[in-house]
Amino acid sequence: MTKPSEQAPPEAKIAVNFISLGCPKNLVDSETMLGLLDKENFAIVAPDSKSRVTVINTCGFVEESKQESIDAILEVAEKKKVGEIDLVVVTGCLSQRYKEELPKLLPEVDIFVGTGEYDRLPGLIHHKLAGKEGRSYIENPRFVPDHLTPRLQTTPFYTKYVKISEGCSHKCSFCIIPFMRGTLRSRAPESIVHEITEGVAKGIKEFNIVGQDLNEYGRDLTERSSLLKLLRGLEPIDGDYWLRLMYMYPLQFPDKLVELIATHPHIVKYVDIPLQHISDRMLKKMNRGSSSRYIYRLIENLKTKVPGITLRTTFIVGHPGETDEDFAELLTFVKTSEFDRVGVFKYSCEEGTPSFTMAGQVPDEVKETRYAELMAMQQDISLHRNQAFIGKTIRAIYTGESSESEFLGSARHEGQAPDIDGEILIRDGSAKPGEFCQVKIVDAFEYDLLGEIVG
Repeated sequence: MTKPSEQAPPEAKIAVNFISLGCPKNLVDSETMLGLLDKENFAIVAPDSKSRVTVINTCGFVEESKQESIDAILEVAEKKKVGEIDLVVVTGCLSQRYKEELPKLLPEVDIFVGTGEYDRLPGLIHHKLAGKEGRSYIENPRFVPDHLTPRLQTTPFYTKYVKISEGCSHKCSFCIIPFMRGTLRSRAPESIVHEITEGVAKGIKEFNIVGQDLNEYGRDLTERSSLLKLLRGLEPIDGDYWLRLMYMYPLQFPDKLVELIATHPHIVKYVDIPLQHISDRMLKKMNRGSSSRYIYRLIENLKTKVPGITLRTTFIVGHPGETDEDFAELLTFVKTSEFDRVGVFKYSCEEGTPSFTMAGQVPDEVKETRYAELMAMQQDISLHRNQAFIGKTIRAIYTGESSESEFLGSARHEGQAPDIDGEILIRDGSAKPGEFCQVKIVDAFEYDLLGEIVG
């Protein structure tokens, strides 16, 4: 198949709007595609604006996210039917995962692009608008953007996601991500240092470091690197800013990395560490590669060596083979560990994974019951953890007007990642968005805090 030209024609700009679904890692992909389109003379317009082209960057992780993606595609397809748009483009994980099935099921879609072909998107759109053949462009993921790759930031100006690697080489039995994203492909350390240095110079105050597993970073590079070496390389970058570490698998979590989190001048005391379970039986079925004893020791090590750390984790309930005893062990672990944030997934039976064919599939009603019980327990824990802030004055980043009320401001302390961890509702005082400020906490709820700016 001939690769379309990636040079924009001289005519007027082509209006494109963009729908981005899924996780922050997917958002970085969307921002990269937007940057590439902008560079090639496309006009990027708001999602609800009239355009010739609509791009939907999909998620295909679990059943719920797949359905959300399909719904978004069908909604855009209806607009094409009535002539509101000319071209429907579907990119991302859903395209990659169902590269054979989707073109047959969705004839309304003009172009399918995989997770490793984003750099070809502008040329593919020009190619199709010119009436040329070709519809599906999905190969083994290969593309790894760097600091030189165009990117349009869609988050507020003061906060940015920095993706340090693509793909994942773990083989968790329930997970389809390696199939959709490929194996580990790390960015060069100097590229990441350059991106953050440039961001600090532009006034960015918060860098959220993401990847499928940060602790896996650098193991594939010719000059073998590691997350520890990368973070040490970021220490000399002057400025007042936060570095937040998200998606750190419990494997390969050396003591020196824990100690660096405690002492690094810019790393916030926040670790997002997906554990998925604590029962040794379930950890083995999930092929997690760690034991309950190791996990207990790691959590204790983080709490001891990083005083005041915020710990976020995720668990799966209802994985094939999970018994009442396994779930009871998980409840006990969550109760005694008192995590600050917990996300709970009901196991999604995903074809193409080892867990899909495992014996002992758990009924949906049991998953629902376990999910509700674990979430109720964690709500009590979250409230208790938040109440400990009452009366304290803490550093936070002001984010503007609260979504809760036009009469309240909003801020986040270092233990609150954007979009997933709640906020501090500001009832008195104000600051400019993106400014650090001191906030006295006066009340607490399950997810949010209430405070007033002081000083």
